[in-house]
Amino acid sequence: MKKYLLYFLFSTTLFAHPHTFIDVYPSLQVQDSKTHKITFEWKIDEMTSTMLMMDIDSDGNGKIDKKENKFIEENYFNVFSDYDYYTYIKVDNKTIKFPIPQNFRAKIENNRVVYSFDILGDFDTKNTVVEFGDSDFYVAMVLKDKFIHVDGAKAKAIGVDNDFYYGYRLEFN
Repeated sequence: MKKYLLYFLFSTTLFAHPHTFIDVYPSLQVQDSKTHKITFEWKIDEMTSTMLMMDIDSDGNGKIDKKENKFIEENYFNVFSDYDYYTYIKVDNKTIKFPIPQNFRAKIENNRVVYSFDILGDFDTKNTVVEFGDSDFYVAMVLKDKFIHVDGAKAKAIGVDNDFYYGYRLEFN
């Protein structure tokens, strides 16, 4: 019986998959190979957004007001801090603590919930990369070249195979 139970538990982990897909849109201005702020926009997939809208758009008007924005930040966005926002900043191949997000804003756009926020810090693009991914397979962070906006430098999205989960890396040229 134990053998069958172990087989069942093991086989269910083989089928783990993301429940939420988030398109990541980073935006930064680089001057002299440095940036002081990265603005992120997360566009959450339509299925998850539909479920979220039932809770977060309390007046049902299809817009997020200040009260709803505060509620979303406190109850939906801040929980990502436990997972470093699925974003890992590496300087000289060492992961640094993810800065506390600033200027959180939520909106509904084309039937998708969109989170925007800034992180502040002095990042030298010569030795910094930003990786996105979830080793627990619940959230797929998706980064494509066309999502990246950089003034003053060039950057590209690189797929990263982390042995047991797939992620993306923002690299500067």
